[in-house]
Amino acid sequence: MNVLLSHVDTDEDDVFDDEAPKEDYSDEEHFQIQSTKGGNSFVLVNTRVDYQYRSHALSNVCLYDFVGNFYKKKINTGDVKYLSSISTLEHEQESRKGRPPNQRFPFQQQHPQVTTHLLMEYSEPRVPVLYGPQVPRRDRDDTRERYSRALLTLFVPWRSVSELCDVSQKWEDAFKSRQHRITASSWNIIENIQLLHECKKDRDEHLLQVITEAQADDDTVDPIIFPADQ
Repeated sequence: MNVLLSHVDTDEDDVFDDEAPKEDYSDEEHFQIQSTKGGNSFVLVNTRVDYQYRSHALSNVCLYDFVGNFYKKKINTGDVKYLSSISTLEHEQESRKGRPPNQRFPFQQQHPQVTTHLLMEYSEPRVPVLYGPQVPRRDRDDTRERYSRALLTLFVPWRSVSELCDVSQKWEDAFKSRQHRITASSWNIIENIQLLHECKKDRDEHLLQVITEAQADDDTVDPIIFPADQ
């Protein structure tokens, strides 16, 4: 997981505050420029667009699982045949030996690349990497809103913001009313995120203690003087 680290401040409770959001990441989305079929025009796409307009068959998949289990690829003749005869393929797989083909899913019509791309399931799940500010600690009052928003976005299935948080509703309240939609496997990931925070806090407290003791003892290191070259 990529995080942003702030400066070291021994006057605070935490030596490293790696939960502070950076202005460079606020309200920004990253898009890729990709050509459409025929190469005559271009479209801007990103993970949010791919997820928002994913197949109806994937409606109950959260964003974290979506990124870890599916990837976008250009449609070829094999994909067209697969999508047009899914029921036939399922019947053939019952009597055919060997590994079944990876599942493919078309985008909804609103997706700008619906005619040229589709979603393919990975053979083995991947571990998503979160860019930008990390998911905050759940026990900090000053980041509770951001914590609730992050968990809702990552682990509750959605297609629009209104499905995650009602108008004039706090993110914390929205999380409390929707957390029942988080799967058991996602809760394990959430607990691991919190455990990582606690390990970092123990590390920082130990480092702060070492620095304090060193300053109290006024330890110094004698410089090593090497003889000048003859």
